[in-house]
Amino acid sequence: MALENVQRLGINRVSGCVKVDDSAPGISEGLNAGMWTVGLALTGNAVGLSEEEWTAIGHEEQSARSLSAYQQLGEAGAHYVIDSLADIEMVLVDISARIARGERP
Repeated sequence: MALENVQRLGINRVSGCVKVDDSAPGISEGLNAGMWTVGLALTGNAVGLSEEEWTAIGHEEQSARSLSAYQQLGEAGAHYVIDSLADIEMVLVDISARIARGERP
C-alpha cells in the first residue's frame, strides 16, 4: 500500500518518503518500500489502549506497555520510535538533515 500511494502521488524518490505506523507489519512495509520509518509507540496498536484506558491503568503498567511497544517497533527496524504523532516534528527535521547529508533509509 505504501508504494501504491507513492505511485498514485507521482513521487519519484521513495527514499525521501516517511512511513509512520503503529505496528511491526507497517514498519516492515515502509522498510521494504525503501522509506524512512517512524513507529508510534503509545497511540496505536503497539499499546492497544484508548486514551481513557491508558489514563486508567497505573504508572507501572504504563511503563511496562511503553517499554514493550518501543521494543516491538524498534525490533521491527523502525528508524525512529516516538510516543505519538505530536512528536513527529523533530524526527522530520532530523530526517531532512540526514537526507541533506546524503543518507538513505
